[in-house]
Amino acid sequence: MNEVVEESFATVVQPSRSGSTLFVASSLDTWATHQPNWIARDFQINDTMYRRLDPEYYAWLRSRMVVAKKAATAGHLHVAAFEDLRVRFNAVHEWAVQHFGESQLVVAVREFRSGDYRPPVAEDETIHTPAPRAYKSAAADISPLAMALVDSISEHALSLGWKRERLYRVGPERGLVSFLKPGDQIGKVTAQSIEIIHPPPSGVRHRFYNPDVEQLWIAKKEK
Repeated sequence: MNEVVEESFATVVQPSRSGSTLFVASSLDTWATHQPNWIARDFQINDTMYRRLDPEYYAWLRSRMVVAKKAATAGHLHVAAFEDLRVRFNAVHEWAVQHFGESQLVVAVREFRSGDYRPPVAEDETIHTPAPRAYKSAAADISPLAMALVDSISEHALSLGWKRERLYRVGPERGLVSFLKPGDQIGKVTAQSIEIIHPPPSGVRHRFYNPDVEQLWIAKKEK
């Protein structure tokens, strides 16, 4: 299946879940069941949203792995974090080949358009439990990739004067890691701000500002 796996992601394969239906989160966590008719296409466990794996969703997950590989090559993602993602994706890939066949996955990858695909997103339950949720589940909302991206620039950011809590805090007064979504990348890092780059097709860039330093765009009043 050279056309689908031309980007090599892993060499270790987890045991396949034969006879079951596989559900996968955008973080590549998996959940399997032998009774898929009882479950919707998307379902949520705690703060993780899973989607039933099909060829189109496989193509989206693979496109995210391509982005992660580029981030690792550019030094924006730690090698260990990328290796963990590779192993997870390889298990999903093995299951997809067994259940859908190589030819169907090749077609899905060829025809996939990232701008038209909406990945599974966990529902915000704050309207139901407004007070405790930020403390109970905020950390669970942070994906391994988001944490790895912050890890990759933390040493440089700290050397520029950033406080660690501005990078890693979850819950109230969220840090950088809480603002990173699947597919995002980190761009320029300065003492004043850290650039967040959203994935294609938008490619929108915005800045996460450091509230502990003087910002050039804030004019001081002269005494």
